[in-house]
Amino acid sequence: MPQYDTFVFNHIPKCGGTSFRALLNESALKSNVPVEEIFIPGFNGLEEDKNIDQLSIREKAVLRRKKKRIFACHSRFDVAKTYKLPFGNIFYFTILRDPVKRFLSHYNFFYYKHGYMDCKGILLNDLTEDKLAFLLEDLSNIHCKYLAAYRARDIYIVRWENVFRVAKYNLQYEYASFGILEEMDEMIPGINKMLPEWLTLERALPSSNTQKYKKSQQEIKPEILERIQEHNRLDIELYNFAKDYFKFKMTIIDDEQNFRKTYNYKF
Repeated sequence: MPQYDTFVFNHIPKCGGTSFRALLNESALKSNVPVEEIFIPGFNGLEEDKNIDQLSIREKAVLRRKKKRIFACHSRFDVAKTYKLPFGNIFYFTILRDPVKRFLSHYNFFYYKHGYMDCKGILLNDLTEDKLAFLLEDLSNIHCKYLAAYRARDIYIVRWENVFRVAKYNLQYEYASFGILEEMDEMIPGINKMLPEWLTLERALPSSNTQKYKKSQQEIKPEILERIQEHNRLDIELYNFAKDYFKFKMTIIDDEQNFRKTYNYKF
């Protein structure tokens, strides 16, 4: 198994990342990772609005001079290269979520609850066609954008299918592991088998409000749900692939461990 210097969690919006940050921080401290080597906004005295792209030039310069074993914030793949962070060999990790549920959660939290684009208190069903069309485009295929490290402005100069291919490649060959929000309780024991030897996730992720999101999804007009699905077609394909790929990875790991036990062999 490779030796890793830093665990990097790319937090995709509305994919259970806040709960995972709490679990990761707790687990890192119990795994004897020094608190000064943990960078998780919202924990250990670090303000919540200190995601990497929110830091000042001076704060980024300071971050580059400090050793970090745990780095978890809203960021896209290859954040270390993008911001020239000296993380050594990186264990990249992220969490994916059912794309339709992710879209609905994103709208409910940022727009319906907090009033982005003057949408406070306005149900998705009641949006004007102009606003709905903009959001369907703007919030589409977020998993692919984050895993391929593309920003919105980049999409205009590349084909969506290329973004998808890069995201799928990175998930297979650059991410050491990943989780599926709806299956995290079952996946954490397997994830622990892949983690660096200096880190163990101590418990299951707190349960998500699955029933609430199911109810919200049923209340959306069928024609709007169909449009959400169509605009997130590549995210849905990536999500389904990820579920199967995780099972495939676990089969390989279990076979390797059984081989070691049978033949007392060290790789």
